[in-house]
Amino acid sequence: MFRQLKKTLVATVIASLTLGSILPAFADTADTLPDMGTSAGSTLSIGQEMQMGDYYVRQLRGSAPLINDPLLVQYINGLGMRLVSHANSVRTPFHFYLINNDQINAFAFFGGNVVLHSALFRYSDNESELASVMAHEISHVTQRHLARAMEDQKRNAPLTWV
Repeated sequence: MFRQLKKTLVATVIASLTLGSILPAFADTADTLPDMGTSAGSTLSIGQEMQMGDYYVRQLRGSAPLINDPLLVQYINGLGMRLVSHANSVRTPFHFYLINNDQINAFAFFGGNVVLHSALFRYSDNESELASVMAHEISHVTQRHLARAMEDQKRNAPLTWV
């Protein structure tokens, strides 16, 4: 019985020493988590993003073959707004556009503007496929990916001059 107690005590001491040397290594990693990005507030304000978005919308309307079919526009806007209602960090109103383009694509730009190519609309097998692409583009806006990219470019610009 004494031998069993001794074995248990030795095992407990060894386990304590082992864990005692390993746990601090795990604690140190909490201080070195990777940076997940900036808020992008130092480069562009939301108001500036809205102004840039308005400028690009004017460019889009002047150069892209927008589809103005009332039923399609209503459908795209309705689906988009349903998705936006579930998004986090919505700081701007959203606008959805459909352009006549045979490439399956979509893009988002400043000020809550999302553009879908008609091929994406035409070749989606169901609403869920279309919605997943739209949700992806909405997340680019809510996460301010363009503003962050501009901030990164501004921060890294001196490196490109070397």
